[in-house]
Amino acid sequence: MVANRPSRQPLPALVALELDRVSGVPVFRQIARQLREKTVSRALLPGTRLPPSRELASHLAVARNCVVEAYDELIAEGILEGRGRHGTFVVASTPAIRAAADGPAWKPLLLQRVCHDEMRPPERSTGASFDWRPGQACTRSLPLDVWRNACREAGRHLPPQGYGDPRGEAGLRRAIANWIREHRSVYVTPEQIVVTHGTGHALHLAAQALLRRGDLCATEDPGYTGAALAFQRSGASLHYAPVDAEGVVVDRIVDDSVSPVLVHVTPAHQYPMGGRLSGPRRTALVELARTRAMLILENEYDCEFHYAGTNHPPIFSYAPESTLLLNTFAKAVSPSLRLGFIVAPPAVAAALAALIERERTHVSWPVQKVVETLLVSGELDRHLRRVRRHYGAMRDTIRERLAPYADMVTVGGEEGGLHVVIAGRDSAFDRDLRAALRSNGVVFNDIGDFAVLELATDGFLLGYGHMDSEALAQSLDVFEASIKQIKHRDHPLR
Repeated sequence: MVANRPSRQPLPALVALELDRVSGVPVFRQIARQLREKTVSRALLPGTRLPPSRELASHLAVARNCVVEAYDELIAEGILEGRGRHGTFVVASTPAIRAAADGPAWKPLLLQRVCHDEMRPPERSTGASFDWRPGQACTRSLPLDVWRNACREAGRHLPPQGYGDPRGEAGLRRAIANWIREHRSVYVTPEQIVVTHGTGHALHLAAQALLRRGDLCATEDPGYTGAALAFQRSGASLHYAPVDAEGVVVDRIVDDSVSPVLVHVTPAHQYPMGGRLSGPRRTALVELARTRAMLILENEYDCEFHYAGTNHPPIFSYAPESTLLLNTFAKAVSPSLRLGFIVAPPAVAAALAALIERERTHVSWPVQKVVETLLVSGELDRHLRRVRRHYGAMRDTIRERLAPYADMVTVGGEEGGLHVVIAGRDSAFDRDLRAALRSNGVVFNDIGDFAVLELATDGFLLGYGHMDSEALAQSLDVFEASIKQIKHRDHPLR
């Protein structure tokens, strides 16, 4: 038999009240008014236990009857309730409190702006909805015992006394250097590697450490919006270079008279269109960088997943003096790790590390040790072999299921990565298809979400990185149902 344990009585709240002893307003009314305001503003939450009357009176240096009368007034208003020897509590919910709290008068100006602008977290699909947005990864193929072993190994070491090395843990940087040498033909020392919180943090660091107000930066269009945002926050202006099936159009990176000091590109798998930067354009980009003294920011966000075509080494491998290489473990393991890295020339790596040290934005030490173990043990390679087969099969399924609709839609960007681009053969059908998908509960990103120049805004992304075979099959069933929905509407007798 398990003995019954009495529930623990909550401790009284710390209540800060300021009394004006010369205003002529009775003390008990001042106490009641301030307590009422604190409940409305939720400084005292529903269910909060207030200090005993004798204790609060002693704290305020007033007669106990003043506190008792204030409590009685609020109990009569339904704001407080007395529970005998257990104490006095804020009522869980009252219409008076809710009505007062809903009013804007008590809110600071900045909070009123937030409420007015409806700045809320991005919508997440729930229930029967289908989420096709990219940026997600499947962790189910990583065996739980492998993850546990890596966490256990990390737990064998005590964390550093301070924040740790701003470049990242030395063991992890050595493991990354070995890994990119073997898999990406990039030969660097661990001192050239800076561990980051992911791609967004890497872009912020590069922009803050290298850019000055008024600098011109080039980005792909459509392209990764996080790069443009990082550059703008550093005071830079933007030039947008269009992309096509071969990646960024290198001839359009430089304007007539002004050269960018930096260009952000995704050559391994252009984001979001999915094209791969061709060999001739890679050569042209390196030559352009050298002749114009331009830095290349090379973002290899999902280079681990390659299914067809030429798998080029990074631009960094043959232009290390002109390139910063960004990568992330978001797709290889999980975005929730918040872990990536920058490979840079030694002077730039030192500047990035100095910025991390100054801003105290070091990456979590335990996470670094876990990923170090996955790399050194070879478990990350084994995991990648499993997920490549999984994603390769998913990609083949998409191609097979959409092949019968080739006269209505195009499928692009399927040679690598974890998403494909689907577009209607004409703008009207493309628009109808997206509307039908949304009506059937599908959440996705439009190509137009990533474009500024609006040269190519038709189409949307089907991200499958987080799906298993069953989820993908259900998503493709919805796609086919949406196609039939449009055809039935346009030709009801067929």
